Amino acid sequence: MDGLKATFSIENYLGGIYYLTPDEIIFENNMYIIQESKNTSKASLPKLPDIQEGLFKLILFSNLDSLILNGQQVLFATKLKLTGKNVVGSIVFPDASLKELEYFLEVNIKNFNSTQKVIIKKLALEAQNNHKLKIEVSSNF
Repeated sequence: MDGLKATFSIENYLGGIYYLTPDEIIFENNMYIIQESKNTSKASLPKLPDIQEGLFKLILFSNLDSLILNGQQVLFATKLKLTGKNVVGSIVFPDASLKELEYFLEVNIKNFNSTQKVIIKKLALEAQNNHKLKIEVSSNF
């Protein structure tokens, strides 16, 4: 499901206002999902700087005290969606177990090199340590 574009104005306690635009806003199960999407059609995983940039924005969004839409506070979550070429299946952290992670890497043994496998394991750890952040790795098809 494709989401809509939106602009956020983030205000801090000192009165600073910052404007950010996530890739997508998806409304699902009475919750707004603020999603950054990083895609590649040439590799199995987007490049590390792209992943880092997506994580940076979502860490900011995930630490918001509240999200107000049309004067009403709404529930929200954040998600980094990474898609790549030839990826078999998908995995979502922190929901996936260690066994599911091992299986995902095994069925994609020819798709992810050793560096990419390390990145995926570190993404699982990032999502585990930041409970407001979900990370999905899947195929771009």
